Amino acid sequence: MLTVNEAKSIGISACINKLGYEFCKEHADNATSGYSEEDGFVNCFVGINDKPVNEYDISKVTQLILTSGIKWQYSARCNVSIIDGTVEFTECRIPD
Repeated sequence: MLTVNEAKSIGISACINKLGYEFCKEHADNATSGYSEEDGFVNCFVGINDKPVNEYDISKVTQLILTSGIKWQYSARCNVSIIDGTVEFTECRIPD
């Protein structure tokens, strides 16, 4: 049985590897990751934009913008079993 932190680490790493480690490293300034816990699984997400998103002029932002407002050009989402560490991808938009 894994801890939530162990499962999160496995899941975020799996998402990064799915998108491509070098691609993720190159665009780390325009990336995000997150996780949630539910029913014996840890749901992990990595989102990346390789071009600037002009939707928001950051100099005019006066409130917090959550990532649900941003359309990630590339993303991977997976569920990691806390029981055995099995990874199942549920979403994937991979760069060409």
